[in-house]
Amino acid sequence: MNRLPDAATSRAMLRLLREPLWARIALAVVTLSIAFVFLGRWQWHRHEARLAANALVAANYGAEPVPIEQVLPTPGTSLPQQRLWTPVRVTGHYEPQSQVLIRNRPLAQVYGYEVVVPFRTTSGVALLVDRGWLGAGEDFVRPDTIPAPPGGEVTVVARLRPGEGTDSREPPPGQELRIDVARIAARAGGDVYTGGYGLLAQEQPAPAVAPTLIPKPDDDLGPHLSYAVQWWAGAVAAYVLLGVYARREVEGRAGLGPADRPGAAGDSGGSGSSGEPAGPGARRPAEATARSRRRGPTDEEWEDGLGG
Repeated sequence: MNRLPDAATSRAMLRLLREPLWARIALAVVTLSIAFVFLGRWQWHRHEARLAANALVAANYGAEPVPIEQVLPTPGTSLPQQRLWTPVRVTGHYEPQSQVLIRNRPLAQVYGYEVVVPFRTTSGVALLVDRGWLGAGEDFVRPDTIPAPPGGEVTVVARLRPGEGTDSREPPPGQELRIDVARIAARAGGDVYTGGYGLLAQEQPAPAVAPTLIPKPDDDLGPHLSYAVQWWAGAVAAYVLLGVYARREVEGRAGLGPADRPGAAGDSGGSGSSGEPAGPGARRPAEATARSRRRGPTDEEWEDGLGG
């Protein structure tokens, strides 16, 4: 049986896709491929955002501390994006009466609290300083002990971070759900830098006991790039699978068996090993031999046996 030429197969596949069922299948494939493309773009943007964040850490985290006025000229100045993680040096005193605990803060997969204390600089403007992490206490309601900040005049080096926004839920007294700079600043009173807060790097004089400093951010890029490639590959594979199954449907309707399909091994135009055309009634030698073995003796063979 002759196989369909490629051109004829392509035309038959196009006709197939105009049938209602196959048109719906094709529409579903197109919809899926578009969704896969957008999901890939989403993962790609997350990868780029991670690259940009790592670049800021690499550029600013280990820089020499500068006066805070170089980064935040006024209390209401927003922290510029390119100055994230910039270390600043300030001198003044802590105001422990206004400190707050930030709830549900993990460190090394252990949940605890971060301690934020207003630091009133010699200029009279307070900077909210995250002094570090404390583990949850035995009752898991608050830390068992909260180390006090050093008293008197202190020099602090802190890395600037933006505030974390607001949360409508009401936390327990003395605690916050996020580092909401505006909310904590209102509790502290007076002039406060509201464009960001400081993540403690060091303080002089150093106290005997202090919270655990927050470590440097992880620079792992995560799986976002590989996820993007997988989504985009899935968009291409959807069309490939549609083409494969449409071709099989067309060939099946034309009565082509596996040996007649393009690329089938041993396909020589339908001729047998002897060069004769293989008709519907043609039998393979092995099949004919097997059938003859299953057949009983002929009448002549019986007569010869009886008369012998």
